[in-house]
Amino acid sequence: MDLQRIKALIDLIAQSPLAEIELIEGEDRVRLVKTPKTQSSSTDAASTRAEGEAQPPSGVPTEAPQQAPSAGAARVIHAPMFGVVHLTPAPNEPAFAQLGDSVSEGQVICTIEAMKMFNAIESEFAGTLTEILVKAGQEVESGQPLFRISQ
Repeated sequence: MDLQRIKALIDLIAQSPLAEIELIEGEDRVRLVKTPKTQSSSTDAASTRAEGEAQPPSGVPTEAPQQAPSAGAARVIHAPMFGVVHLTPAPNEPAFAQLGDSVSEGQVICTIEAMKMFNAIESEFAGTLTEILVKAGQEVESGQPLFRISQ
């Protein structure tokens, strides 16, 4: 893949609302991830986020989150990419996790559908699910808070 094409991809993602783009041509693979200006630069969209809750992007409707009584310090799980949140593995199936459930590090707690691909979102830490900050079927931005987990 030539340098001109890579530069064109960088310009494309910089000027668009896309959070990430990946191009694969034969053995060549280029993946670009745009991070919010308030966070440090990273090439991995699934990298650990700051423990503080980020503000939702402008234009995203804010709704009252589902909340359970919390005890102890809470940590927030953020969306690693833009897409549509699915809280269940399939229609008419139970949720990956519900309020009050104990979750372990690495446990799948939702999926995000992006470009017809379902990406499993795993908990970054263990604890009790105390708040669901999104609704099923809602579009989310990269870095948007999804869940709050108490230690």
